[in-house]
Parts: sequence; structure tokens; C-alpha cells
Amino acid sequence: MPVTKLSISPSAGIDQYTLINEKKTLAVMVLNYGGIITHILTPDKNGAIKDVVLGFDNYEAYQNPANPYFGALIGRFANRIGEGKFTVDGENYNLAVNNGPNALHGGIKGFDKCIWDVTVLSESPASIRLDLVSPDGDQNYPGTLTTSVTYTVTDENTLEISYHATTDKDTIVNLTNHTYFNLAGLDLDPTILGHEVTMTNDVKGTLALDENSLPTGKKLDFKDAPWFDFTGSNAGTPIGARINCLPASHGYDHPYIIHEDYKTDTSSLPLRKAATIHAPETGISLDFATTEPGFQFYIGGWITPGALTGTKYQKNAPIGQHAGFCLESQRPPDAVNKPQWRSSVLLQKGDVYASKTLFNFYVRSD
Repeated sequence: MPVTKLSISPSAGIDQYTLINEKKTLAVMVLNYGGIITHILTPDKNGAIKDVVLGFDNYEAYQNPANPYFGALIGRFANRIGEGKFTVDGENYNLAVNNGPNALHGGIKGFDKCIWDVTVLSESPASIRLDLVSPDGDQNYPGTLTTSVTYTVTDENTLEISYHATTDKDTIVNLTNHTYFNLAGLDLDPTILGHEVTMTNDVKGTLALDENSLPTGKKLDFKDAPWFDFTGSNAGTPIGARINCLPASHGYDHPYIIHEDYKTDTSSLPLRKAATIHAPETGISLDFATTEPGFQFYIGGWITPGALTGTKYQKNAPIGQHAGFCLESQRPPDAVNKPQWRSSVLLQKGDVYASKTLFNFYVRSD
């Protein structure tokens, strides 16, 4: 069976779904709690199966306050909102501030801490849909938001994630997935600093950030900030090669720009390949493509050392700083408070929020 279900905490109603492609070369495990991707299993260049994401073997471990959103669906609003404040239809809203002076990743109980309804859509390809209704006023956001997220595992070794949301009242939305990848496997390499990054010419630059990690509104070309550049002659640069240029954020934790079509439904836009990450130790590579205008490239600089350990597939290795990287497809941080980006996150009654992101795994033997 390409889709199986296992109850991992009957008392809490927590189930884990396993999606396997027909070739048995990619398996993705997902909880109904937070839509969390707990494991991604794929073979390395020697045929050994590697768990290439950070996560835990049991539901209880995800309750650890030190858990930095491993594998989770993020909503209603991914990334940061300055001072937790925004305005919709002339009304002012205040969110809980949980990241310095910012509201981060939806609030105290974001979508990552909710139990989603799960429907098996297909056995071939293996596909499930997760549904969540967030009521008006949830975490102080306006409107009842109805969200669906579909995970599909294909024979091309691709994990496809599709997002869809509607509202009964004007609100704001910015959805993503917060999986941390380590393509060497945590037990083989405790950090991803040796992973090699190549970004395509579809990646146009980054957004300048202030001291609170909020965009100033200014775009940075790579010539203005060359340590962000993984394109052209900088293709294949190891993640750790230039992180000393970014001491305040412990390395990369920055929004990259792909396009400027700032609308709520990007699903009809072309899928643009933005990045390839390669682990020389295992030969495993990951191609990342999305319809979204940008993505947050984060390398786990804020992971608390000594607080977490990996899965049985990773020999329960300790999880420390820079143990994994994230490619979080999304709209710009604090977009609701920036006129030039606001249209991408302001979801009006009767409209649709949607996007699509692909993660493709393969082995490169060189």
C-alpha cells in the first residue's frame, strides 16, 4: 500500500501517514498534528537508505519548547510580522509577540500545533490532503480561514506540496512548510555547512533586513551583498563558506526573491526552479521549485544546542546549530505592512489563496 496510517498516540488522536512511491525510492511520513513531515527516506549513492530531514520518532517530542517548527505546516502567517500589528478593512489587529518584537509563524498556537483532518486522495501516486478550519478570531486573526494542504509523492522522487485557502471575511495569509533538510543524514554529518548550494538565474536577489529581521522594503542585488550569491560563478558554494558575513543571524535566515507577481493565488504561475542543494558525502541532491514569489533560506542557526536528538534512522544523533536547512516558499515577511507586497497576503472574501512547491530528490555520483 503506497499510503499507510499508523496511530502513534491513540490517547491524543495522533496518526502518522506514510506515502511511498511505486519504485520505493522515496517515502515521506506525515503527522495529522501540524501536518508535520517527520521523516523523508531516500537512497544515497551506495543504495543505503537515509532519513534526510530533522524530526522525532514520537509525538511527545514535538511538544518540546525547543522544537524549532521541525517539518511543520506554518500558518496563518509564516515568518514575521513587525510588532504583531496589522490593519485589515480599517480595523487594527494585534497578535501575540513571540520572536523579539515580532509575531512569528502564526502565533502561540499556529497551524503547526493543530490537529488536521486527513483524507487519502490517491494510492498511485501516493497523496493525502490535510484540512483545517481556523475560526474567526483564532490567534486574533480576522475571518474563518479554511485551509487545505496536499502532499503527493511521485515516481520521479518528488514531494509536491499544494496549498489552498479561502475565508469568509478579509484576512491575511502566508503559508509554508518548515522542513529542515540534512541530505547527508544527521548521524553522518551533524551540520549542513558542507552542503553545496546552487541557485538559478530565477533567483533575483534578497531583501534587506533591519535589526529585527524585518524587511526594510529595499531589494539587494547580489553585487550589493555577494555573500548571498549562489548563482553563476558562485554555484556550488558550501553553505558554511561565507556565514561569518552574517553573525547576527548565525548565518542565513533571509528572504530571497524569485518574482514580483504579488497576488494571493500563484498556483497558475510557472513552477520556477530556484535552488539545488547537494551533499557530497551521500551524493543526495535536492531540487527546489515553487510558484511563490520568494523563499526563506534558513540554516538552523537558532537551534538550541543539547536540547534535541534525531530519529532512530539517524542513530538518535544530537541536533545542534546548523543541523539542517530550510527552503520555505512564501510571500515576503511582514508583507501585510508593506504596500508593495500587501496584495500577496491580503485574502479577501470570495478569493483564493494558493501555491505549489516541489522538492525533488536524486543522487549525483560525482
